[in-house]
Amino acid sequence: MTELRFRPDDIVIACALRFDGHKYIEETGFDVDAAIDEYMETETWDRPDKEKLCVFFILQRCLCKWSLVYEPYHGRYWRIFRQMFFEVVDLKIPAGYEVEWNSWWDDKYAWQCKKAIASVRRKHQRTKYDDNAKR
Repeated sequence: MTELRFRPDDIVIACALRFDGHKYIEETGFDVDAAIDEYMETETWDRPDKEKLCVFFILQRCLCKWSLVYEPYHGRYWRIFRQMFFEVVDLKIPAGYEVEWNSWWDDKYAWQCKKAIASVRRKHQRTKYDDNAKR
């Protein structure tokens, strides 16, 4: 494979789309909104892996497609989304929750995971976040 140009937001998005968060919520009744609120308040993440993956997935959907699509890239939601990336990037997707997007991650980033993580880390560290930012 040839080396790719690593675009941090594409990496984080691809990582989030590996897990079927809709299926997890449907099967468990997991309250993802409460989990996001808890993380926003504490910025600690002491939850089971499936819940971490689910919250990360739902944040991606909200930031890229749904209710948070107009949030600024230097605002609090993108900040926590990128922070969560570092919590879940090394997690294996549990059987039954894989989705077709998992191959996007595998084909583009998994084989050079350290470079992908470094790219996201640089973007995260260089971003001047403003939790009160409005678009």
